[in-house]
Amino acid sequence: MSKSICALVHKPGSTREAFQAYYESSHAPLGASLFPFSAYARNHLVDPGDFGWDTISEFWSDDIAAAAALMGGPIGETMRADEVKFMDQSRIAPGGAAEEVLSPGPRADNDGRRTAVLLTAAGVDDFPAAARAWAAALAERHPGVSLDFVTAWQQPAFPADAVAWLPGGGEVPPAPAGMTARVLRARRHETPAANLLGAATTP
Repeated sequence: MSKSICALVHKPGSTREAFQAYYESSHAPLGASLFPFSAYARNHLVDPGDFGWDTISEFWSDDIAAAAALMGGPIGETMRADEVKFMDQSRIAPGGAAEEVLSPGPRADNDGRRTAVLLTAAGVDDFPAAARAWAAALAERHPGVSLDFVTAWQQPAFPADAVAWLPGGGEVPPAPAGMTARVLRARRHETPAANLLGAATTP
C-alpha cells in the first residue's frame, strides 16, 4: 500500500465553501470511479486563517505512482476538464507520502473533525528523527496519530516536509527547535470502500 497527498484551492473568483461543496458532490465521486484507489479522503480545512489552500486530500493505492500516471492519458483529460470548473489548477501541490501510523484509533472524531500539523525543517540536523520523536510523544497522549513524510512531485511544492495527523481539535504542543509547525483544523470526508475501484480495506 502506498500513499500520496495533495493541497488544493478554489479558482479565482470563487470561495472555499463552493470549492469544498463541489469537490464532495462531483469531483470526488468522479475520481473514485476512475482511479484504483484503495482509500480516498478529503480533509476540508475550516480554519479562518489564510493558509493558501482549502483542502488536503489523501489517496491510497497498491501502486500510487501507477495511479498518478493515469493523469497522463484520457483519465487525466477527464479530471482536468472537471478541475477547471472549481479549482485553481496552477496551485495544485501534490506529493508522495511515506505514512507511519503511530497510535491506533480513528482518523477523525465522531463529528469528522481532524487536526493536521504541517511540519517544516528550518535547521534541524535530522529532521525525520526529530519529527518522528515529536509525533511519537503526541501519540502517547492521543489515539489515531499518524505522520506523513512528504516528497513534493512538482511545483508548487506541497507546503510541508511532513504532516502529523490526529483526530479532533485538541491542543498541539510547540514543535521542537529547528522545525516550524502550522496547525490546521479540518473536517474529514472519506469515500466508502464500496465506491472505490481498489481494495475494499481502508488503511
